[in-house]
Amino acid sequence: MIVFKYLDQFVADADHKAIYVLTLICVAMIIDFLSGTLSAKINPNIEFKSKTGINGILRKVASMVLLMFFIPLAPLIPGGAGVGLIYVLYVGYLLMELKSILENYKKMGIGTELFEDFIKNIKNKGDDDDGQH
Repeated sequence: MIVFKYLDQFVADADHKAIYVLTLICVAMIIDFLSGTLSAKINPNIEFKSKTGINGILRKVASMVLLMFFIPLAPLIPGGAGVGLIYVLYVGYLLMELKSILENYKKMGIGTELFEDFIKNIKNKGDDDDGQH
């Protein structure tokens, strides 16, 4: 497909892959914030407070700054392990954001079982890999 060929250029090497995953995290953060705001507006059981939203934005900005800080640190770790550690950190953070988005969708009354099963399978796959070593 044309879309996959287009996206392949963004993961051509390790540097581009890290930036690509960081971009996905940023997009997931935006979706998480918007879906959280919408769920607070829709669900009468959730009190909508602007202070909570502002604190959420500040936490996400601080997280992005910290995640970007690790990019120049990765080459300092010997044996190329730094790049691997960056991917583990980024993918873990991305999964955390996805879980938060699904929680927001649940609060809106949207079924998320299919996606929750998908995330559980990814986590279980990682646990299985750890247990084999």
